[in-house]
This record gives sequence, C-alpha cells and structure tokens, in this order.
Amino acid sequence: MTLRPGEVVLIRIDFHQTSGGKVRPAVVLLDTEDDDFVAAPITSQSRHPEFDLALQLWREAGLNVASTIRVHKLTVLAKDEVLRRLGELAAADRTALAAVLRRAFG
Repeated sequence: MTLRPGEVVLIRIDFHQTSGGKVRPAVVLLDTEDDDFVAAPITSQSRHPEFDLALQLWREAGLNVASTIRVHKLTVLAKDEVLRRLGELAAADRTALAAVLRRAFG
C-alpha cells in the first residue's frame, strides 16, 4: 500500500502506557514505501493552539466533525493498521499544515 502526503486515514492506534487502543484518524506526512509511515493524529479537541491546526475544510478530508491536527504529536504507524482511507486535506489546509510544521520544527 502506498500512501500520499495529505491523505487522511482511519487507523488503530495502540496505547503506550496501558493495554488497548482506539480507532482514530491521522494525516499522512511521509511514506517511504516500506511497512510504516509518518503521521500526525487528528482529534476533535484543540489543546495547544501554537501546535494544533484546526482544519478549515474538514468535511472535504472525509471527517465527521470539526477536527484539529496535532502537529506536535507526530508518530510512525504501521500500514497494516490502516482500516480505510477517509479522504485528503484540501490545498488550503495542506498549506496551513506546512506552515505549522515549519514553525514547530523549523
């Protein structure tokens, strides 16, 4: 499976400190065509305005509710945990995401 930057996927994310996990959306940032990919989780809660990006066109990304990308919570996820593809970020949201990434990691 090849994923594209800006693609929104639904994935099972395991908890690190306890057993179990949840199904959550995430946005693909990098796929080097191996078994995993770099992503940022998507949530309906915003807690860190300087590192969270509120999506303007969240419906177009395939999301059910107004959502925020948690840029400071980047993670490597296994492709075999992807349950399905939801959509893609709109151009305006991709541009805004790039700006927040530069600000956070610049």
